[in-house]
Amino acid sequence: MNYHIKSLCHQGSIRDNNEDAISYGIHKELDVVWMLIADGMGGHNAGEIASAMLVDHIKYAWGKVSITKQANWLTWITEQLNAANLSIFEQAKNTVGQQGMGTTGVLMVIENNKCHLGWVGDSRAYTLKNKNLVQETIDHTMLQELVNKGAISAETAKSAKTKNLLSQAIGVREKISVDTATIAIESGDTIMLSTDGLHDYLTDREIYHYLSEFSTEKNVCDDMVEQAIVQNSRDNLTVGLIYLNN
Repeated sequence: MNYHIKSLCHQGSIRDNNEDAISYGIHKELDVVWMLIADGMGGHNAGEIASAMLVDHIKYAWGKVSITKQANWLTWITEQLNAANLSIFEQAKNTVGQQGMGTTGVLMVIENNKCHLGWVGDSRAYTLKNKNLVQETIDHTMLQELVNKGAISAETAKSAKTKNLLSQAIGVREKISVDTATIAIESGDTIMLSTDGLHDYLTDREIYHYLSEFSTEKNVCDDMVEQAIVQNSRDNLTVGLIYLNN
């Protein structure tokens, strides 16, 4: 499998700093690709520290993956997000100015015709398969909890002012619950990871359009970020795109 990969991590037009982070890599011996996206939070720029700590942890853990290892990737993803959570939590607890810092995280591993995902928070993964756009992750927000229980509609949640109030994040508590999924993929599919500063300000129709254009190997990351800013994004904006082809 060949991977056409592009990413962009943008400070945006309002924020004084960038608390988002994104990283990815390819393990050539295993023919496996990984990508991580994070959206940090916390005062005194501590959000930057939390998202950077998550990225650094995953990079280190990836370097320990053996070419002979028959990995259960969902287990590996869950273990690494839990380990990063504890590391960030302990540093926040013991460091002045970093108390309460945390980050969202979506970690993806692609092997053969499968995409393995683990996530905490409201950063997202989307797929474009056979002209169908699907949000593959479910936000960990207080409003999404209400939607899950049937207390409010998804449409009501989309327009609520508190839609980004997280129900859990990496580093905020000693323990987290990582959601996971494995998705069948094939040549011609496109996968997108994004933070809320991007996907909250683009419609599904717009995301579909950009991902369809990316499948022709046009880099649309700049266009997506610019459009979200035009549509009043007041946050950092990050997007990572992977197009699969034989």
